[in-house]
Amino acid sequence: MIKEITKYPTTASLEFGANVRHFNDELFNLIQDLKDTMEANGLNALAGFQIGSPLGVLVLKDENGEYLELINPKVLTREGTVTPTETTAYFPGLSAETIRYGKIKVMYEDRDATQKFLEADGDLSITIQRKIDYLFGSNFRIRLGADEKKLFDSKLEFGTDSITQNDCPTVFKRDRILQLFKYLFVGGLLGVTSKFFISQEMLGTLVSVENYTMLLMSLLLIIYFFYAQYEGKQYKHCTSCQIGNIIGTTLVSLIKLGALFLLNFFLLW
Repeated sequence: MIKEITKYPTTASLEFGANVRHFNDELFNLIQDLKDTMEANGLNALAGFQIGSPLGVLVLKDENGEYLELINPKVLTREGTVTPTETTAYFPGLSAETIRYGKIKVMYEDRDATQKFLEADGDLSITIQRKIDYLFGSNFRIRLGADEKKLFDSKLEFGTDSITQNDCPTVFKRDRILQLFKYLFVGGLLGVTSKFFISQEMLGTLVSVENYTMLLMSLLLIIYFFYAQYEGKQYKHCTSCQIGNIIGTTLVSLIKLGALFLLNFFLLW
């Protein structure tokens, strides 16, 4: 059965991380669910946690596209270090450069409870290591160096993989403030225009609405100016260009607010 894939920020529950003790239909159904979900999503590996199971089971495809079922896997030996760029369904659309072992030897059990061993290197080794992280309630974030972790946290915050070397992202949270300001400005213009189509009795209500609109726009500009500077300091490589952009954007918005004020002054007040 195809299952929903667990995504960030969902974390492991308290009963998570249990070793498989009973090799029964429940286990076999979980393995089949992992395979079905992999096929439906075009994935080459999944751990039990990724479809909501606390059991220590992972299924993956080897270099030949054959399924490998690893139950209660443990890494016994490790050799060398590599720094691959990884992606995972847990962090959809995001990538990071991790620190992994180049070659590993894994002890596991198959569906008949028979103990087996597997030596893996290359992509297979990296995939197994990533999925075993999930079986212990973690993810590849713990395999990042200090600088890479800071960069990846920025990607998580802004929901984009386009941030590189902690440079400026293409989108900012402060843009949402500007978007709301824009909606209020358009609403204010429509309010002034509606003066010619409403009765005299409604004019007082319209004036009050316009006043509150301009007050809210003023507050948004203040919030934007200070928050945008705080946000810009998170990206040390482009702080200076951001400061100029923030000041320019604030001035343009002030001009819009001033224009709306003048329209209200001459047409409504």
